[in-house]
Amino acid sequence: MSLSTLRGTRLKIDTLIFDMDGVITTEEKYWACARLTLWEVVTQTLGLSQAFDDAVHDDTAREAVTADDLIYALKGRAVNSNWDITFVLVCVYLAALPGAKVSQAADAVEFLQTIRGTLSGTADWPRVLQDFLASTHELEGRPLIQEAGNRLKIALGFGPAIEDAPLLQVEGPFWWYLHGRFQRFYHGEALQAFDAPPLIDGTALPAEQIAATLKSLRDTGYTIGTATGRPLDELMDALGSLGLLDYFDANRLGTLDVIRHAEAALSIRGLTKPHPFSLLKALYPEASLETLLDPNFQRMQRDNVIVIGDSTSDVLMAKAGGCHCVGVRTGVRGQAAQAERAKLLLNAGCEAILDDITQLPEWLAEAETAINL
Repeated sequence: MSLSTLRGTRLKIDTLIFDMDGVITTEEKYWACARLTLWEVVTQTLGLSQAFDDAVHDDTAREAVTADDLIYALKGRAVNSNWDITFVLVCVYLAALPGAKVSQAADAVEFLQTIRGTLSGTADWPRVLQDFLASTHELEGRPLIQEAGNRLKIALGFGPAIEDAPLLQVEGPFWWYLHGRFQRFYHGEALQAFDAPPLIDGTALPAEQIAATLKSLRDTGYTIGTATGRPLDELMDALGSLGLLDYFDANRLGTLDVIRHAEAALSIRGLTKPHPFSLLKALYPEASLETLLDPNFQRMQRDNVIVIGDSTSDVLMAKAGGCHCVGVRTGVRGQAAQAERAKLLLNAGCEAILDDITQLPEWLAEAETAINL
């Protein structure tokens, strides 16, 4: 635990904004859905049954679809949404299919049917994903996600110009098609169809440790909120089932729903992390959209707020919103991965790295003592 970057700063911390997945809950269920979506598209829709083993019934085969370290690499490049991760995985795989060509398609279904009718083998997976990450080392976040769609378009010879092909744009028709397939696994319908057991939400730590930590923070007087990529219903289901919902201020929930509402109201895109919108909405629930999107308002220093996250997107969001950020190692498994994640978080501007959120009460007490010496 380090206080060095906060020494000499005068602040009184009163608000804690938590990311969810990798901090309180795990992303294992989401990653399973991303893997299963790729598996289903490749083995069922495209008919390449030999590409992967039975990932829907075998946990080991499921994890082999895309190794943890490659998912960590995407998250380390500010690809925070698991729907975006799914889009990247599928686009990169399809772009590497030998022989596949699509000149035009009216929708995602016709697009995949045409690919199935022209392909001549499986992709060299996961090498092509590794190559994609290596060749796009200068990109992160939305530009990296869109590059996966762009490369698929070029590989297939699809359409006259990228800007004229909304099918393969981020949050375009193909993205939403994959989103729907992903959600069918998340909510269990697809697993029922395959006669497979449901996926279970997990926690980054035993639930009783998380509850004790949140209770300690709340009883000390901190306001607790979240800025998360989860939709509100999924957030409420997870926190409710774990007995954690009451520790969060009901007005301080910056979820995907508030982002989608703002994007629809203003006909814009790009308000997901690392944009600070969900963070600022949690901090100022009554503020107008115009205020929350004012660059001068966003850049205001908010020394009373600390964001607790596990990814570079969380750090970049916190900095863009004028807040401090503390990182935790629970978003990845294994010492090597945790050391690499800590390095990425510090390089992004995170002020301290904790093993997990149970260390937060002690860290806050030390930090507030140190900064007021």
